[in-house]
Amino acid sequence: MMIPPCLDAAAQHWQVRRAALVRQYVAQAGRAHAGVGVMGIPTVWLPILEKNGFSVRRLKTDACTNIAAAALIRAVEQVQKNRAKVTAQPVPACLRQAAQTYAVSWPVVQRYYTAQQNVSVSARRYGPMHIPAGWLPLLRYAGFPEWRVKHDACWNMAAGVWILAAEHAGDRVPGTGWKGTPINWIPAIPVRIIQDATYASAQTGVPKALLMAVAWQESGFNPQAVSPVGAQGLMQFIPSTWARYGQGSPFNPRNAMLAGARYLRHLALEFHSWPLALAGYNAGGHAVVEAGDHIPDFTQTQHYVPAVLGRYRMLASQSGAR
Repeated sequence: MMIPPCLDAAAQHWQVRRAALVRQYVAQAGRAHAGVGVMGIPTVWLPILEKNGFSVRRLKTDACTNIAAAALIRAVEQVQKNRAKVTAQPVPACLRQAAQTYAVSWPVVQRYYTAQQNVSVSARRYGPMHIPAGWLPLLRYAGFPEWRVKHDACWNMAAGVWILAAEHAGDRVPGTGWKGTPINWIPAIPVRIIQDATYASAQTGVPKALLMAVAWQESGFNPQAVSPVGAQGLMQFIPSTWARYGQGSPFNPRNAMLAGARYLRHLALEFHSWPLALAGYNAGGHAVVEAGDHIPDFTQTQHYVPAVLGRYRMLASQSGAR
C-alpha cells in the first residue's frame, strides 16, 4: 500500500512514531468505520481539533489534514501518559535520563527541578522546568519541537536540562569527556581584547559581546592558547580555516578577533541565525547543512551553542560589552 508522504511530515511535526501512524492508516483503509476520514478519527475529538485549527470539512475530505489530526491526537495522548508518569514519580525517570544525556550533574538538575515546583508558572514560561519563551527559537534549532516543550513534561525536562548544560558547564559528569567552565561570573577581560572586539565588530557588524563570548568559550581570553588538536590563539582557529579568514599570526589578538568575526559573519549570512552560526563555528558549516539547518547532534556542539549564548547574555548586560 502506498503511504502518503504527508504521513511522514505529520509524524515528524508532532514527534510521534511513524510506525504507529502507518498501522492506523493501513487498518482503516477500505473499511467502513464510525470515525472521520482516512484515519477513522473519533467524533469526540472534533471540538478539540477545531480549536486547534482543523475544520471538520477538511478532516472529512482531505487525507493529509486527517492524518495530521491523527498525529496530533497521538501526541496529546502521549503527553497525557507522560504527565501521569511524572506525577506518579517523586523523581521522574525522564529527568534523570536528561541529566545523563546532556552531562549535567544530577544534584544540579535535582535542585533546579525541585525549586521550580514551588514557583508559579507565568505566561512566558512553560512546563515543569519553566522554560523561558526566549529559549524556544534556540530549542527549535536544536531539534526540540516547540509544541512538545510547551505541553509534554518529559520533553520539557529534556529541554530544561539542555539549557542547564550551559549554565552549569563546570559540573561535568565523570566519564563524559565534556569539560566546561562555570559562567556565573565574568573574568577580568584585558582592555586590549575589548578594544580588538570593538574594532572587529565595527569592521564586520558582528556584535562585540558575541565576539568576546566566543573568545571566552574558546580560549578563556588567552591569545597564546593551543588545543590538543592544534587549534590556535584567542579564537582557536585550525590552520586550514585560518588560511581562509585570517591574516598574519593567529596568536595576535587583533588578527584572531577579526578573523573570528569574519568567519562568524560568513556563517550568519549563510544560515541567517546566530545560534546556527555558532554551531558552524564549532562543528563546521557543512555539519549544520547536513543536520538540515539545525544544530548538529554532536555532544560538544549541543553544549557549545547555549554556553556561548549564555556568556553573550552576561557580557551584553555589562555596559562596556555591548
